[in-house]
Amino acid sequence: MTIRPFHVSLLFVLFLGCGGEAVESSGTTTATSEAGTAPATSTSSASAAEASGAFAFTEADLEAFSRGLTREIELVKAAQTRAQEATTPQERRDAMRAQWENQTVPEAARLAGIDGDRYKKTREAVDEVFKTLDFQGKIDGPMSIDLERVDEATRARVARDPFADLPPASAAALRAKMDQLVPLWIQYVRLTAV
Repeated sequence: MTIRPFHVSLLFVLFLGCGGEAVESSGTTTATSEAGTAPATSTSSASAAEASGAFAFTEADLEAFSRGLTREIELVKAAQTRAQEATTPQERRDAMRAQWENQTVPEAARLAGIDGDRYKKTREAVDEVFKTLDFQGKIDGPMSIDLERVDEATRARVARDPFADLPPASAAALRAKMDQLVPLWIQYVRLTAV
């Protein structure tokens, strides 16, 4: 299997700052026995969100995220088709680069007619929550993690409530949109994963 540059960047983003040398992306989700924790109370959630300086997104931001991620999926698929049909190494490289987040995020925001900065921040916040839920086996995504091979901080992060770092209003808005957003996120991760 060849690891392409956009896959490497995706892997770094997947566990940025968490010692993610043991992060795996595959076709199945590995549930963890250490993942079950009680949800944080709203007081502790608010405190955690304030301490982390978490981005406060709204329901409107989540609607924009849905439109933007739909556009990103379209952009990645089109770039993958161009890469397969490329006749020169330069065409192939250009098509591969077109799949990278630094290309798809601003272009998707532009095509969806949404603020690029808010889209990017919402996308990052939602992605962190969904990755953790996927690692915990609480959503049926393609990611897994071997908790035996990660450091204690990463184990603790995977074991905690992924909504705890969000402002309470953002956490409530995201919980209400899970049915709409999780399938899109899974499709995007599968499309861009190694």
